[in-house]
Amino acid sequence: MAKRIVKSSGINEDFDINKLINSLVRSGASSQVADEIAKEIEKELPPKARSRDIFRQAKRLLRKQNSASGMRYSIKKAIFGLGPSGYPFEKYFAKILAHHGYAVETNRIIKGYCVDHEVDVVAVNNNAYSVIECKYHSDAGKPADVKIALYVHARFQDIKKAADMSPEKNMVFHSGWLVTNTRCTIDAIRYAECVGLKIVSWKYPEKSSLERMIEDKKLYPITILHSVRKNMLETLFKADIILAQDIADMPEENFAQKSGLDEQTVRILKREADEICPCANPDKPMKINPPVA
Repeated sequence: MAKRIVKSSGINEDFDINKLINSLVRSGASSQVADEIAKEIEKELPPKARSRDIFRQAKRLLRKQNSASGMRYSIKKAIFGLGPSGYPFEKYFAKILAHHGYAVETNRIIKGYCVDHEVDVVAVNNNAYSVIECKYHSDAGKPADVKIALYVHARFQDIKKAADMSPEKNMVFHSGWLVTNTRCTIDAIRYAECVGLKIVSWKYPEKSSLERMIEDKKLYPITILHSVRKNMLETLFKADIILAQDIADMPEENFAQKSGLDEQTVRILKREADEICPCANPDKPMKINPPVA
């Protein structure tokens, strides 16, 4: 009989060992190591174990095998570490988009047909503008519901209508996006698919979810590093150091100068960032200044 577990949302489901193995492999573990860890966890799994406890045990076992893989397994927790406000998440997602080929700008005021809107992220690709609303939740069990999807789409429609009536400004708004670090409800997804609203959330859509966008290019937030502390975050964010890759790309002395952190902390964070990130320098994020309507 399959063992039951309790997810962060409170929903009970059967423990799926293959799902655990796949997540460990995506974190960089070999198939053999992932299989061994998953079987050890399954063997010791108590009745109605919580998914967060399974995650902690998997991370602990993975870190014994490989420090970098152990860090990568913490992506979801690391994103929650960007809070409590949603602003760092907006900057983080803008960086993700920039590394995926978009020109981006955060916190832009754009004129709508009825009212002006403060937009979390404006992204441009192939001269098509996207209006992106980022919804950060500190509670893993809180999904983005259909009311949020309705709100985001209404804002996009108001902005698009104003732009369509002023073609001389050369701003073609192609899509509205709802981006969240948790999941979306079934109704939110159904509504988004019906009206053409793009959703990027945890595990959805399957091939371009938030998790996939991060893992495909190793765009981990700095909170994934073991030695980053809460009291460092504001300093690092102000210095536009959002990704672990940002640290890996800098010589140690440049990182020290830009961050203002002490020598020992700089050395430790630099080592951890180098372990988890590739050596190659991706294209630097671009910033745009779309004309205000």
